Amino acid sequence: MLRYLLVLFLALPFIDLYVLIELTSVIGFVRTLGLVALTGIIGAEIIRREGRNVFGKLHTSVTSEEISRNLLEIVLLVLGGLMLLSPGLITDIIGLIMVIRPTRERIMLNISEKINKNSELNIRTYSF
Repeated sequence: MLRYLLVLFLALPFIDLYVLIELTSVIGFVRTLGLVALTGIIGAEIIRREGRNVFGKLHTSVTSEEISRNLLEIVLLVLGGLMLLSPGLITDIIGLIMVIRPTRERIMLNISEKINKNSELNIRTYSF
């Protein structure tokens, strides 16, 4: 799995560049540049709003489960923000998916389930 992610992250900039070149030939350079800038601006506003919300929830967290969930949410926001900062439409789409609340919560749920599944503690008792 890690090998596939590594290949994906190495190939993603080239795929993104190809998509930008093709889009430029269809709608023009200025419109493509405007589209990339617009997605960055919209993404920055979403990150600002959602980040403020998540940090507020983190501040009022009581249990370790709430803190873990909020920290995971912050990590997803940061990763989504980094994706939005990189120029390209594919990375912008991935970044927007990571920062929009409903999809981010779904991703967090999947990650939490995998972590809980992999970290089960099996205790066996033996009686003599």
